Amino acid sequence: MKFGVLGLGSMGSRRVRDLLSLGHEVVGFDVRPDRNERATARFKINTVASLEQLLAENLWALVVSTPPDQHSKCYSAAFDAGLPFFSEASILTPTRDWFANRERRTGVRGYASATWRFYAPLTELERRLKAATPVVAIHHQYADYLPRWHPWESYWEFYAGARRQTSAAREMVPFEFEWLCWLFGEVESVSAMVERFGKWRTDIDDAYFLHVKFAAGPTATVRIELHRKAPARTAVVCGTDECYKLDFNTNALSRYEEASEVWSLIPVPESSAASRDLERVYAAEIAAFASAVSGKCAYPKSWAEDRHLSDVLVAAERSAKEKRWVSVAEIAAAYTGLSLD
Repeated sequence: MKFGVLGLGSMGSRRVRDLLSLGHEVVGFDVRPDRNERATARFKINTVASLEQLLAENLWALVVSTPPDQHSKCYSAAFDAGLPFFSEASILTPTRDWFANRERRTGVRGYASATWRFYAPLTELERRLKAATPVVAIHHQYADYLPRWHPWESYWEFYAGARRQTSAAREMVPFEFEWLCWLFGEVESVSAMVERFGKWRTDIDDAYFLHVKFAAGPTATVRIELHRKAPARTAVVCGTDECYKLDFNTNALSRYEEASEVWSLIPVPESSAASRDLERVYAAEIAAFASAVSGKCAYPKSWAEDRHLSDVLVAAERSAKEKRWVSVAEIAAAYTGLSLD
């Protein structure tokens, strides 16, 4: 099958590599000529000079790997062209009705990124939580240093450091909540602070601190920081009788043993659909998309779920601005998903 990849930066290059490894043909386009040239040289693929040319390439499906503030217009272009599409993790997500109406009109479907559902330690944690006592609290942190994201270029030269609307800390709120909402359901309400600790050349915030209440009962504290030199991505999940700890950087999933007062490492089985290696996770994700487009399997995530992640982000930012708890339903009822204040 022939796939188009729209956007040939770091994520788009991953998608090209993984689609080629699956035996598919790939045509690419990026607004930056140097990225087109690099993709042609590195992957030996054809690239074109415009989105219109890409959509005219008799594609089977499209992969949208542009900066997240451009996603919705790319979705519209794919629907108008009658092309199924995959989207990278987003910041702006239109309503479920927006997608449903276009899917009904065109007969094609879009697929939202579901990266964490292919990560083996989380699939193992999900399996164990189904049989465990109810979860009451979750504590999660993601910390990194923005310039380390793209060490080959200055942070202000790519979208995550160039402007507030697509800043890295903002983007990571829905990305981290993707796994939290998968395991614990929808967020009911949010209290948040948004801060800037680093000295950046651009007008961006670099820290989001959220306290959330899930509709199913648990509460969670979530810290996202892009100013920290020492990286961290860890979660502690506390039930009434059981407690689990996951270190995403070492892929270690542990359970607290009350009798011995130690954390006991849990063996995590590997499979072709879930891996501890994040690059292999991305490969499994795009393989699932290709299989879903060809009708071989169901895709594990809906646009309604993806839209909810965007609602959580907007609720957090409103909470920080107005210094109050904000209901996610309040946001969902009023927010189009096509723009941010």
